[in-house]
Amino acid sequence: MVSLNFATAVTTEETAIVIHVRGEIDIATCQRLRDAIEPHLGPGQTIVLDLSHVEFMDSSSLHILIQARERLAREGGSLALRNPSTAATRLLTVTRAEDLLEAAAGQPPPDRPAGPVLVVDQRPDGRL
Repeated sequence: MVSLNFATAVTTEETAIVIHVRGEIDIATCQRLRDAIEPHLGPGQTIVLDLSHVEFMDSSSLHILIQARERLAREGGSLALRNPSTAATRLLTVTRAEDLLEAAAGQPPPDRPAGPVLVVDQRPDGRL
């Protein structure tokens, strides 16, 4: 069954593809998130996921985010999370995935080597 509480919209801002995600990201919808991201993966591409309207996010989405980040990083691109909602932030914190987000602070965690990271931007204006 297709969840009616999930949608994406794609826009372009300067040098980035922005995917606005709305609703619930769970086992039933994570493939639809992947389907929204995959067409935009490519050399040097910057993808921004705007998670400000995500109402629920479970661990099934982490695999999608990590795969996209790794593929983009291999090809000189990047993945950024913009304005993660409370639900998105909660998942990243509970799963300790915030360690992947240290680039937002400019420093890798002390016990991890520097390298490709997932960036979170929480500025009020929503711009990177």
